[in-house]
Amino acid sequence: MPDAFAFARAPRDRLNAGGSLVVISPHLDDAVFSCGSLLARRPGSTVVTVFTGVPEDASVLTQWDRDCGFTSAGQAMQERMEENRRALAALRAEDHALGLLDCQYLECPDAVMPQLTEALLSSLQDLSPDTVALPLGLFHGDHIRVSDAALLIWETWPEMAWFLYEDAPYRAQPGAVQQRLVQLHARGLVLTPANFLGDPAAKAEAIAAYPTQIKGFNGLLGDLAGPERYWRLSSGEEGA
Repeated sequence: MPDAFAFARAPRDRLNAGGSLVVISPHLDDAVFSCGSLLARRPGSTVVTVFTGVPEDASVLTQWDRDCGFTSAGQAMQERMEENRRALAALRAEDHALGLLDCQYLECPDAVMPQLTEALLSSLQDLSPDTVALPLGLFHGDHIRVSDAALLIWETWPEMAWFLYEDAPYRAQPGAVQQRLVQLHARGLVLTPANFLGDPAAKAEAIAAYPTQIKGFNGLLGDLAGPERYWRLSSGEEGA
């Protein structure tokens, strides 16, 4: 786990400031699971959710969808969209869905990277936020792809304030955060701990709007109650 004292010492950052905020969410729960307290403190923010599409054969049933209690991909995505709508409404956040397919519905998930990057870029250009929060990119292939795509955009658009959030619950895996930080440092990125004032009560209410996702994780969501952690993104040429 990263040094808790480092986060305690971190100065208040633009996470607490006004202006428009976009949170990039791989799936229909990630923004709330990882950034629910932040969204509660920034009403009117937009969540850009990447993987919201339904496969052409909507009757297909993956193991994850079965574990969540569904009988088909079509049913799963319809219910997840409704859960997400309720959760974001509780946080007074707006939804912006990109409609790409979750990796569980694809034979070659990496092939979606050009389309993913283009869709994210187009959405950010349309929304023109002051601050962007993207996943650090832990464990799950979809999270890594979304993180890498957003980082490509950051390289050409550094004037906005960019933050990476630690993906919950995957950040709880021993060494996961540290390994990703090392990878990003090797790319020349500078990540500085960012502190902010959270609203855990509002987050807990929003998390409760995802009963099927909670069922799928089978009790492994204790990490969601922990403090959210963010890293301010800059290049080696910028000041920390």
